[in-house]
Amino acid sequence: MTINSYNFNKSLNNYFLYEKKPHIVVGVSGGPDSIALTFILDKWIGKTKGKLTALIIDHRIRKDSYFESLETKNFLDRHNINNKILTVSRKRVLKGQMKQARDNRFDIIINYCKKNKIFHLFLGHHFDDNIETFLLRKIAGSNFEGLNCMQYVSIYKNIQIIRPLLSFSKKEIFDFNKKFNLEYISD
Repeated sequence: MTINSYNFNKSLNNYFLYEKKPHIVVGVSGGPDSIALTFILDKWIGKTKGKLTALIIDHRIRKDSYFESLETKNFLDRHNINNKILTVSRKRVLKGQMKQARDNRFDIIINYCKKNKIFHLFLGHHFDDNIETFLLRKIAGSNFEGLNCMQYVSIYKNIQIIRPLLSFSKKEIFDFNKKFNLEYISD
Protein backbone atom coordinates (compact mmCIF):
# COMPACT_ATOMS: atom_id res chain seq x y z
CA MET A 1 0.00 0.00 0.00
CA THR A 2 1.30 3.48 -0.83
CA ILE A 3 1.50 6.16 1.84
CA ASN A 4 -0.69 9.09 0.86
CA SER A 5 -3.31 11.24 2.56
CA TYR A 6 -6.17 8.97 1.50
CA ASN A 7 -4.60 5.73 2.79
CA PHE A 8 -3.31 7.39 5.95
CA ASN A 9 -6.67 9.01 6.75
CA LYS A 10 -8.40 5.70 6.08
CA SER A 11 -6.02 3.98 8.50
CA LEU A 12 -6.66 6.64 11.16
CA ASN A 13 -10.43 6.47 10.70
CA ASN A 14 -10.39 2.67 11.02
CA TYR A 15 -8.32 2.48 14.21
CA PHE A 16 -8.55 5.81 15.98
CA LEU A 17 -11.29 7.86 17.62
CA TYR A 18 -10.62 11.40 18.73
CA GLU A 19 -12.41 14.45 20.05
CA LYS A 20 -13.00 17.68 18.12
CA LYS A 21 -9.82 19.74 17.80
CA PRO A 22 -7.55 17.11 19.36
CA HIS A 23 -4.14 17.94 20.80
CA ILE A 24 -1.79 15.14 19.73
CA VAL A 25 1.86 14.35 20.33
CA VAL A 26 4.19 12.55 17.95
CA GLY A 27 7.50 11.07 19.09
CA VAL A 28 10.23 12.16 16.64
CA SER A 29 13.65 10.51 16.52
CA GLY A 30 14.55 12.38 13.36
CA GLY A 31 14.69 9.10 11.42
CA PRO A 32 12.70 8.40 8.24
CA ASP A 33 9.72 6.79 9.99
CA SER A 34 9.03 9.53 12.53
CA ILE A 35 9.71 12.33 10.02
CA ALA A 36 7.21 10.84 7.54
CA LEU A 37 4.64 10.38 10.32
CA THR A 38 5.12 13.94 11.57
CA PHE A 39 4.55 15.42 8.11
CA ILE A 40 1.48 13.30 7.48
CA LEU A 41 0.06 14.19 10.91
CA ASP A 42 0.75 17.87 10.31
CA LYS A 43 -1.51 17.75 7.22
CA TRP A 44 -4.14 15.69 9.02
CA ILE A 45 -4.26 17.86 12.15
CA GLY A 46 -4.83 20.94 10.01
CA LYS A 47 -8.05 19.36 8.74
CA THR A 48 -9.25 18.59 12.27
CA LYS A 49 -8.31 22.08 13.53
CA GLY A 50 -6.36 20.41 16.32
CA LYS A 51 -2.83 20.89 17.58
CA LEU A 52 0.30 18.83 16.93
CA THR A 53 3.35 18.79 19.18
CA ALA A 54 6.40 16.91 17.91
CA LEU A 55 8.61 15.71 20.77
CA ILE A 56 12.29 15.20 19.98
CA ILE A 57 14.26 13.28 22.58
CA ASP A 58 17.95 13.89 23.25
CA HIS A 59 18.64 10.43 24.67
CA ARG A 60 22.36 11.12 25.36
CA ILE A 61 23.44 7.62 24.31
CA ARG A 62 25.38 8.61 21.18
CA LYS A 63 27.79 11.52 21.37
CA ASP A 64 25.93 13.25 18.52
CA SER A 65 22.42 12.87 19.99
CA TYR A 66 22.24 16.53 21.07
CA PHE A 67 23.24 17.76 17.61
CA GLU A 68 20.85 15.32 15.93
CA SER A 69 18.07 16.69 18.15
CA LEU A 70 18.92 20.25 17.08
CA GLU A 71 19.10 19.23 13.42
CA THR A 72 15.65 17.64 13.66
CA LYS A 73 14.26 20.66 15.52
CA ASN A 74 15.63 23.06 12.90
CA PHE A 75 14.12 20.96 10.10
CA LEU A 76 10.69 20.94 11.79
CA ASP A 77 10.98 24.68 12.53
CA ARG A 78 11.61 25.38 8.82
CA HIS A 79 8.34 23.58 8.08
CA ASN A 80 6.43 25.42 10.84
CA ILE A 81 5.77 22.27 12.86
CA ASN A 82 5.42 22.86 16.59
CA ASN A 83 8.17 20.92 18.37
CA LYS A 84 10.09 20.60 21.60
CA ILE A 85 13.34 18.89 22.60
CA LEU A 86 13.19 16.86 25.82
CA THR A 87 16.47 15.71 27.33
CA VAL A 88 17.00 12.52 29.31
CA SER A 89 18.67 13.05 32.67
CA ARG A 90 22.33 11.96 32.73
CA LYS A 91 21.67 9.68 35.71
CA ARG A 92 19.20 7.66 33.56
CA VAL A 93 21.76 7.00 30.81
CA LEU A 94 23.69 3.75 30.84
CA LYS A 95 26.53 3.90 28.34
CA GLY A 96 25.69 2.30 25.02
CA GLN A 97 22.52 0.51 26.09
CA MET A 98 19.91 1.03 23.38
CA LYS A 99 17.16 -0.69 25.40
CA GLN A 100 17.72 1.89 28.12
CA ALA A 101 17.54 4.66 25.49
CA ARG A 102 14.20 3.31 24.19
CA ASP A 103 12.80 3.01 27.71
CA ASN A 104 13.97 6.54 28.60
CA ARG A 105 12.47 8.02 25.41
CA PHE A 106 9.17 6.29 26.02
CA ASP A 107 9.02 7.31 29.71
CA ILE A 108 9.85 10.96 29.02
CA ILE A 109 7.21 11.19 26.27
CA ILE A 110 4.54 9.50 28.41
CA ASN A 111 5.37 11.83 31.31
CA TYR A 112 5.11 14.86 29.02
CA CYS A 113 1.69 13.72 27.82
CA LYS A 114 0.43 13.12 31.36
CA LYS A 115 1.77 16.45 32.65
CA ASN A 116 0.17 18.34 29.74
CA LYS A 117 -3.08 16.32 29.76
CA ILE A 118 -2.55 15.03 26.21
CA PHE A 119 -4.32 11.74 25.57
CA HIS A 120 -3.07 10.90 22.04
CA LEU A 121 0.52 9.80 21.39
CA PHE A 122 1.56 8.81 17.87
CA LEU A 123 4.62 6.64 17.22
CA GLY A 124 6.25 5.80 13.89
CA HIS A 125 6.48 2.03 14.16
CA HIS A 126 5.84 0.36 10.81
CA PHE A 127 5.11 -3.07 9.34
CA ASP A 128 8.76 -4.17 9.30
CA ASP A 129 9.14 -3.21 13.00
CA ASN A 130 6.19 -5.45 13.85
CA ILE A 131 7.71 -8.39 11.95
CA GLU A 132 11.02 -7.86 13.75
CA THR A 133 9.24 -7.73 17.13
CA PHE A 134 7.37 -10.95 16.35
CA LEU A 135 10.57 -12.76 15.33
CA LEU A 136 12.51 -11.58 18.39
CA ARG A 137 9.69 -12.68 20.67
CA LYS A 138 9.39 -16.03 18.88
CA ILE A 139 13.13 -16.67 19.26
CA ALA A 140 12.88 -15.71 22.95
CA GLY A 141 10.16 -18.35 23.40
CA SER A 142 7.16 -16.09 23.99
CA ASN A 143 3.78 -17.72 24.37
CA PHE A 144 0.85 -17.00 22.06
CA GLU A 145 -0.10 -13.81 23.91
CA GLY A 146 3.50 -12.57 23.81
CA LEU A 147 3.64 -13.01 20.03
CA ASN A 148 0.79 -10.51 19.59
CA CYS A 149 3.27 -7.68 18.80
CA MET A 150 2.42 -4.00 18.49
CA GLN A 151 -1.17 -2.88 18.08
CA TYR A 152 -2.51 0.10 16.11
CA VAL A 153 -4.03 1.46 19.29
CA SER A 154 -3.17 0.64 22.88
CA ILE A 155 -3.52 2.36 26.23
CA TYR A 156 -0.55 2.81 28.57
CA LYS A 157 -0.80 4.85 31.79
CA ASN A 158 -4.03 6.41 30.47
CA ILE A 159 -2.33 7.58 27.25
CA GLN A 160 -3.67 6.31 23.93
CA ILE A 161 -0.72 5.15 21.82
CA ILE A 162 -1.42 5.15 18.10
CA ARG A 163 0.83 3.51 15.50
CA PRO A 164 -0.81 4.37 12.17
CA LEU A 165 2.17 3.26 10.04
CA LEU A 166 1.85 -0.44 10.97
CA SER A 167 0.23 -1.06 7.57
CA PHE A 168 3.17 0.46 5.70
CA SER A 169 6.62 -0.99 4.98
CA LYS A 170 9.96 0.72 5.52
CA LYS A 171 10.38 0.93 1.73
CA GLU A 172 7.06 2.77 1.39
CA ILE A 173 8.21 5.20 4.07
CA PHE A 174 11.51 5.80 2.25
CA ASP A 175 9.59 6.35 -0.98
CA PHE A 176 7.31 8.87 0.75
CA ASN A 177 10.27 10.80 2.15
CA LYS A 178 11.97 10.84 -1.23
CA LYS A 179 8.81 12.01 -3.02
CA PHE A 180 8.41 14.97 -0.65
CA ASN A 181 12.15 15.67 -0.19
CA LEU A 182 11.95 15.09 3.55
CA GLU A 183 15.33 15.15 5.29
CA TYR A 184 16.03 12.70 8.06
CA ILE A 185 18.92 11.44 10.12
CA SER A 186 20.10 7.85 10.39
CA ASP A 187 18.96 6.89 13.86
